[in-house]
Amino acid sequence: MPAFSEVSSFIFSSAVEPMDAVVESLLMAIEARDATIRRHSERVARYGEHIALGLGLDATALHQLALGSLLHDIGNIGIPDSILLKPTGLTSWQFDEMRLHPIIGEAICRPLACLAPALPLVRSHHEKLDGSGYPDRLRGDEISAVVRILSVTDVYDTLRCERAYRDAFSHEQALEILEGEVKRGWWDAEIVARLAHVTAPESDFVPV
Repeated sequence: MPAFSEVSSFIFSSAVEPMDAVVESLLMAIEARDATIRRHSERVARYGEHIALGLGLDATALHQLALGSLLHDIGNIGIPDSILLKPTGLTSWQFDEMRLHPIIGEAICRPLACLAPALPLVRSHHEKLDGSGYPDRLRGDEISAVVRILSVTDVYDTLRCERAYRDAFSHEQALEILEGEVKRGWWDAEIVARLAHVTAPESDFVPV
């Protein structure tokens, strides 16, 4: 895994800058609900940077992707524990409640001007290229490159992590699942292909 660029290192910096403090506070808030979220979000940010650099995205896009990756699940703060921390699969109505977390997350971040670049990623990271995602059923070119990257890396990391109702998938199994979903029209094929070169130690994964 390549080292962080200077752009994303700014996001993770321990220096007390206004945006750093805001991001740190929000991560701590959601970690108080679910301690695994920080590690998930940080891994997603690392994968996203690796892919974005390979695609030649500029510094502005790298910054936006790093910020959005860290905060994409912040809306989980507004989801009841009975759903967010449920040890089994969700019922249809519970899944409908979970689908609200991108909208909640956007509402949490919107009043803070320094987080404005993250808003499209927080809201749209569950959109799919064929228009079957949520909350806005965006499709194709309506979904930006940084959102496409976040959508794929979020799913990849979730697959790699154990859940109470299933074992973790291996790197190869996760790629196979994502490649199948590319064929269904969900994800950007080039982004999924670049995940083949993104790995992390098995010990880095915890239940999510």
